Amino acid sequence: MDNQVLQAIHEMQKEMREGFKSVNERLDTIDKTLARIEENEPEEIMSMLKLINKNIESDHRYNDKKFSELERRIHALEERLNN
Repeated sequence: MDNQVLQAIHEMQKEMREGFKSVNERLDTIDKTLARIEENEPEEIMSMLKLINKNIESDHRYNDKKFSELERRIHALEERLNN
């Protein structure tokens, strides 16, 4: 009976070691993933900022174009009113 208890304890110890090994492997994977994310974070932020800046510049050009068009139309109307 003592042998069976001892064998059961050894089996449980083996299962616990395997479980801890699995958990440690998963934690290592998570650590590597976090390190990669933290390493690439500044690049991702810069990419987002560049895209935002590009969109703002595009909107600015569009607004300038529309504003110039409206100025021309106003000027043409003023010319017609003055003549």
